Amino acid sequence: MKVLILGGGTVGSTVADFLCKERHKVTVIDCDSDVIDQLRGSLDIRGIVGSASSVDTLSEAAAGTQDLCLALTNNSEVNLVVSTIVKGMGAKRVAARVYADTFRSQKEFNYRKHFRIDALLGIEYLTAMEILRQIRDPDSMIVDHFAQGNTEMQEIIVTQETKATGVPLQQLKLPGTVRIGSIKRDGRVSIATATDTINPGDRVSLLGETHAIEGVKKLFDIAPLKKRSVLIAGAGEVALYLVKVLVKRGNSVKLIERNKERGHLLSRIVPEATVLYGDARRRNILADARAAECDYFVGATDDDETNIMCCIEAGSLGAGSVIAVVHNTDYGGLVEKLGINATVSPHEMVRRQVEGLLHPGALTFVNPYLLGYGIEVAELAVQENSPVTEAPLKDCGLPRRALLASVVRDSTPQLPGADFRLQPGDTVVALVHKDDEKRLVELFTDRKECPPRLKETMADLFIKSFSNQNTD
Repeated sequence: MKVLILGGGTVGSTVADFLCKERHKVTVIDCDSDVIDQLRGSLDIRGIVGSASSVDTLSEAAAGTQDLCLALTNNSEVNLVVSTIVKGMGAKRVAARVYADTFRSQKEFNYRKHFRIDALLGIEYLTAMEILRQIRDPDSMIVDHFAQGNTEMQEIIVTQETKATGVPLQQLKLPGTVRIGSIKRDGRVSIATATDTINPGDRVSLLGETHAIEGVKKLFDIAPLKKRSVLIAGAGEVALYLVKVLVKRGNSVKLIERNKERGHLLSRIVPEATVLYGDARRRNILADARAAECDYFVGATDDDETNIMCCIEAGSLGAGSVIAVVHNTDYGGLVEKLGINATVSPHEMVRRQVEGLLHPGALTFVNPYLLGYGIEVAELAVQENSPVTEAPLKDCGLPRRALLASVVRDSTPQLPGADFRLQPGDTVVALVHKDDEKRLVELFTDRKECPPRLKETMADLFIKSFSNQNTD
């Protein structure tokens, strides 16, 4: 694929390196000639010195012919504006990095829809979500959001028998906007079917609207979440996202921050959190913050060395589990030897996000990491004249190992039943086995772009359907 990267900083260069290794054709624009010279010397890229917001520079980079454009400058507003310009010039898919949560949230304004952007990349948000996966609640956790934030995915662990266990899913009275997506049992994960049952000990994924998911969890008598004590070093964007979710779940959260202005800001946004001021690398500061009593310690400053050092100190004091945010992947093997329980790499998070966007056509994003075991969570855009729009879902020939969990139409999530008919412009969140992904994508693709094999398959399905009709 042809990929245009706007901004050759730390994130831009990391993404360029990953894409070059995957043999994509990469062009990078940056206003700093030294940055471009360094990238040219180390990577097989086309480098252009100039402003990412200049139409002349974008034209020189042939922005309109790109398969994917990634706006990764350090300014959210620039990324949004440039992305919509590139989209208008003809780029097939665009993604913009944003920093503040307000750009991701659609409660006040849908930036993604307004600017015609295919994806918003919140690296700090993604990093915080990965840390939350390390701080796993025993009964429930937010896994991720899909379809412009309109569909949420949560996991629950069913710990006891209830009226809802042992009952085929098709007989459960679930809300119209929630679907059970997958069931993990005895170390294996499978996509849920109508005849499956939920048993004690199962880990179950739920997809749908947040408030509706909370109602479904009550059917299984999910116990209140265990409150944990979490101590965080740093009060930056990663910490802010992390604190918001931890506090919402009723956890006890304290932060150590050197910058009082930043600490005061976080206190105003999340007053439930306690902010302490000092250097988290100092043993006496950690002792005063009672690091020895915390269940989790997270090093989440902007500096790798600081995160590693404070995690080592917290661990030596007796913190339950220590997690470090580490940008430099070269530190990966080192931290394991230093007694740090887990590391989270923002660069790995953005790599996964970009990797999910490297698909042409109807498949707009895919995440193979959430559930594992060959099951992917995919977002698909319903194209004009696609086979899946020609009949109700029950007659579309969907792969057996695929589940359409949610359909977002006009920003409203819906639960698609057997008689549901998809329309061009719909966004679909699906669970699909990796071996069936290609077949599923073909069904969502404009017939003009479908390979002959699919057209023959659809014809066979029609003949089969016709022959099975009752002609008496």
